[in-house]
Amino acid sequence: MSFTEEKRKAIIKYMLDKIRSSDSGFLRKTADNFDISETSVRRYVKSCIEEGILLEDQDSVCGFCLTESRGQWDLENSGLEEDSVYFEKIAPMLTDISANAGDIWYYAFTEIMNNAIEHSQGDRILLEIRKDPLYTEISITDNGAGIFRRIREYMDKKYGIRTDTKQAALELYKGKLTTEPEAHSGEGIFFVSKMLSEFAIWSENTAYTYRCTQGDAFIQSHLISYYTRIKEIGTMAVMKLDNDIKHTSKEIFDQFAPLEQGFVKTLIPVREMCPLGNPVARSQARRILRRLEEFREIIFDFRDIEFMGQGFADEVFRVFANRHPDITLTAVNANETVQGMIKHVTHGGKEADIS
Repeated sequence: MSFTEEKRKAIIKYMLDKIRSSDSGFLRKTADNFDISETSVRRYVKSCIEEGILLEDQDSVCGFCLTESRGQWDLENSGLEEDSVYFEKIAPMLTDISANAGDIWYYAFTEIMNNAIEHSQGDRILLEIRKDPLYTEISITDNGAGIFRRIREYMDKKYGIRTDTKQAALELYKGKLTTEPEAHSGEGIFFVSKMLSEFAIWSENTAYTYRCTQGDAFIQSHLISYYTRIKEIGTMAVMKLDNDIKHTSKEIFDQFAPLEQGFVKTLIPVREMCPLGNPVARSQARRILRRLEEFREIIFDFRDIEFMGQGFADEVFRVFANRHPDITLTAVNANETVQGMIKHVTHGGKEADIS
């Protein structure tokens, strides 16, 4: 049986992704997913070995590993310029990725590197890049004060709000947060996270993650690289991107910040913002709603949310909505139970857009 080149690439990418995650059942799963025989999958394995993108690995539970190139740098944070570091250290290792991926990496790296240079208050910055046939991962680590500590101090000074480390991390989901508003707009982390395949920030033993399917493992694999090289970690940012990513950086900007309007729309991933359980309490809603009056549209993503309490729903979709009639509230990926609660609290009042 012969396949189109597109299907052949899809089979190989799926298989390599399973191997990358050390899935011992990659042969059967690939065969089942594409309705082919395990013998055919083994032929793809052999082909990938011959092409030099796959290696036999007795230490891996699946018997194979992807070929990987790495780079590590220990930089003194004195006179550094983020674009110069990118073109000198990072860009030479990204010559064979797609144009879309290259554009995103330039933006993402320079934004996060600038944070480390200008905001961390540390004197050392450690960089690591890992690149295999599917993905590139880059981590940027400093020995400064720590991002969540700086957010806590800023929220206390600016708004008179005392927050703990975990609450400080949740503020990053909203966007428009910077501890130095006179010099920065607070857009960098928000847009970087939306462009990448996976993104995480670790500080004070607390993690902010976006799209991380195995967040702990994603972070720990990079932390291990630094424990032997730096006595104290202030902040570590870990970024991962598909080498052949289809969306562009412009598409992400246009989605949330049209040129003629600015940064007017934000996305609230409710599951991530309520890590201890379903959204139930008014206090949860009030923490989420802090600073959201700065936007014209707020999208609440209810993916993986089974139930929403009346208090939470009322605080968001009636109280906040009535106080800010000029702000559009949109609920996406909401199941019937969540949709029903939204309709219940908005009966006779301003309704949210549910899709």
